[in-house]
Amino acid sequence: MDASIPLAALGLGVALGASPGPVQLLLFSEASHGGAGRGLRAMAGANATFGLMMLLLAAGLSSLEPGETFLRVVKVIGGAFLVFIAVDAIRESRRPQVLDEPRGGLHPSVRGIVAVLLNPGVYVFLATTGTAVVASAVDEGGRGLAVVTVVALLVGVSLMDSAMVLLGAGAHRVSERFLRILNDVLAVAMGALGVWLVIRGIVG
Repeated sequence: MDASIPLAALGLGVALGASPGPVQLLLFSEASHGGAGRGLRAMAGANATFGLMMLLLAAGLSSLEPGETFLRVVKVIGGAFLVFIAVDAIRESRRPQVLDEPRGGLHPSVRGIVAVLLNPGVYVFLATTGTAVVASAVDEGGRGLAVVTVVALLVGVSLMDSAMVLLGAGAHRVSERFLRILNDVLAVAMGALGVWLVIRGIVG
């Protein structure tokens, strides 16, 4: 079996996980609010969803070519979801912070799932780079190599996502005032990204 393609996918996964985006902001926000446990639950939901999408490509069960209308709808809905998360984060930052304290609203894993499903960048990646990587693996070693390649990519993504969760969880070691400011900055950034996506989806 040619190991070069899975190794390249591992590197791609690391780069993908290190790239700032809605999922990374969500993971950091969840971990900074409720500790590593909550951040990891959000990561599990996000990565499991992304992994399932990639495995469907590897198994040849999906051929994704998102149209302009589909992407515009995802941008609007996904942007609105990010604004909702941002408002919720600001509201939560005004409460006393307790690690892994039960909270209302969506479960962290559900937030992770929705963050992936409503991220237009995910569909663009799957239709371009993701499809190209899987197709190369299939050509070189069949569906088996394609599955190994997808797993390698997910390992790379998970490594960087775990680092983001740990970074967010480590924020609890700083003062409560600094943590509140940091949470507000992240929430504003997430909300601004959401508004931008909504505008892009409406304007085109």
